[in-house]
Amino acid sequence: MKKFIYISTLILGIVSCKKEPVHPPSNLLNQSKVITIDSLRSIQQSVSPNGLSIKDSLNVYAIVTMDESNGNIYKNLYIQDHTAGIQVRLTSSSDFAVGDSLRLSLNGTYLSEYEGVIQLDSIDPENNIIKHSSGHPLTPAIKTIDQISLADEGLLIEVIDVQFTYSVLTSTYADAINQASENRTLEDCSGNGHNMLVRTSGFANFAADTVAQGRGHFTAIVGRFGDDIQLIIREPNEIEMTDDRCPGQILIKDFDDDDVFSGGWTTVQVIGTSIDWTTSTAGGAPSPYGVISNFSGTNTACENWLVSPPIDFSESSSPTLSFRNAYNYQGAPLQLLISTDYSGTGNPNASSWTDISSAVNWSSGSFNFVESGIIDLSAYTVANARIAFKYTGTNSDGSTWEIDDITING
Repeated sequence: MKKFIYISTLILGIVSCKKEPVHPPSNLLNQSKVITIDSLRSIQQSVSPNGLSIKDSLNVYAIVTMDESNGNIYKNLYIQDHTAGIQVRLTSSSDFAVGDSLRLSLNGTYLSEYEGVIQLDSIDPENNIIKHSSGHPLTPAIKTIDQISLADEGLLIEVIDVQFTYSVLTSTYADAINQASENRTLEDCSGNGHNMLVRTSGFANFAADTVAQGRGHFTAIVGRFGDDIQLIIREPNEIEMTDDRCPGQILIKDFDDDDVFSGGWTTVQVIGTSIDWTTSTAGGAPSPYGVISNFSGTNTACENWLVSPPIDFSESSSPTLSFRNAYNYQGAPLQLLISTDYSGTGNPNASSWTDISSAVNWSSGSFNFVESGIIDLSAYTVANARIAFKYTGTNSDGSTWEIDDITING
């Protein structure tokens, strides 16, 4: 009987050790001062861009709104109290879960900012955090794309009435093979033309899934990178986008991937062999744009076309095109054309093209970017249309042309 009691006690002790990780008892945390998350954010904004080493015995009480369980974030948490939300950067991975009620001791940690994201940094899960209880998930704030702003960074939201743009419907959420994070563009179905990025880690357990094909809503954390808002998906089962798609973007080419040819775009050099479209961030641009010039020490005669992939307008009632453009130096103007019979290979001049350059608001020069205006393409509602930008230069002159944010709605 004594042996039985001893063995039973030993087994019970082993099982008990596996139930719950050990967290420091409450009396190890100094409760003398409590601070809200919005106060922390205000402090960081007052010292930005410099970080702040916290030497005071400050405590934060909050609920976990995003954890590490699906791999979309690592050694990070998002937490929120009744005032705001914030990213928490951990010194090691943790077992905290969405809905956990936490108390964070900030003494010895850092308050910092990276590309506009305010962070609590160097938080040790074992020594800086106590879990009081579980099962308290917060209700996300419901927002449309146009209601989301940089001021929402760190908050839990449910974004409604959205769909992924046409150009990414064959894409996965991220590059799971190379474990690389990627952006996918989301658009608003309310007809106001707003877009937003969805950022997903290549380590997420849904990185290899094809993006949702329909229209609907999903729960996310509002992140940012510089002036760009980036929505972060918490769980794939929170992506509820199965309704019929709304009329929206058919194509977008923003060159942000630093690649002229992505998305099926091609270039054709009809005259000249060394002049081609490329990308650039010259002039302090926050992201790449497309550019072409025939000058490299001297001008070179050329004719070069930047051609879109085939676009299906057959079910569109009122497709439109818009883009941004800028130029400098003396030379022939850039032309915008559209074709319904070009195959995508060979000399474009052998096919039929309609010059719609007169519908464009072109830049006045000096590399000043302007909006093209909304260009009506409703006369071209066929299944295989292509648009093209035709650049020409001579041996004596040639402008430098820049274009960006080519968007077709329909």
